[in-house]
Amino acid sequence: MQSFLFSTEDDRGGVILCDIDTLEEVVPYLQARFKGVIRVEQGRRAWTIENGIADFTPRPITDEDLA
Repeated sequence: MQSFLFSTEDDRGGVILCDIDTLEEVVPYLQARFKGVIRVEQGRRAWTIENGIADFTPRPITDEDLA
């Protein structure tokens, strides 16, 4: 089982737990199941409608973020 975090164009989304193992496979599945999927994440890899699949480095949280 794998978990994926996804977002839609209307600021909805969630986490899905499924038997699909890769971003390449889960993106079409989520697009068929939910309207307007624009981003899917798993670990430090993400798919976006603009850029496709890429690795990303999370931005560190700063004191300003917490204020």
